[in-house]
Amino acid sequence: MHMTQQSIINEKDGSEMVYVSAGNFVMGEDRKVVYVDAFYIDKFPITNSQYKKFIDEAGAKHPSFWNNERFNKPLQPVVGVSWSDAVAYAKWAGKRLPKEKEWGKAARGIDGREYPWGNMQPDHTLAVFNLDPNTGAPAAVGARKEGASPYGCYDMSGNVWEWCEDWYEEGKYRVVRGGSWLNHHYILRSAYRSCSYPEGRDNNVGFRCVKDAE
Repeated sequence: MHMTQQSIINEKDGSEMVYVSAGNFVMGEDRKVVYVDAFYIDKFPITNSQYKKFIDEAGAKHPSFWNNERFNKPLQPVVGVSWSDAVAYAKWAGKRLPKEKEWGKAARGIDGREYPWGNMQPDHTLAVFNLDPNTGAPAAVGARKEGASPYGCYDMSGNVWEWCEDWYEEGKYRVVRGGSWLNHHYILRSAYRSCSYPEGRDNNVGFRCVKDAE
């Protein structure tokens, strides 16, 4: 019998990816049951050091805030990237952006919990949120170990919003999920949906990638 590896390293960008099994989960505010095929998802958001490799190898342009000391440390999640920047990175790395339902399952697991770690409201040991817009910044990825999701994904609540593949409103907005370092705890819930202009390059939006499980 072929055993699925619970985690793999994506060779191109060095990301550790965790396995999310096929099956149903409880999605969204209306708690509808949705089926998702098996996939691998990055354990952490893509970092500045990973994005630098993409810039160097693919000649991609620098994100906004690349020279801003609040946002450019190697292990911080990359920000200032548009939806198409994220898509281009994913393609270069042999991955893709997550469908919203894949992102949701990886964040929430199958028990309908409010947050990746359970039903307890966030505090600063669990998530990076509610920081001052003028002085705050994302933390290094994986810094909030207690806040991991049931599949072992980090930073799926707070730190940076994450681009998803889907349209929120066709032709206008793309889905972003997870809340960020400057949002209120209500917005960090795993069911919460938001959106952004695809060409936006904000200091609180990044991404992680997925790939199909064989």
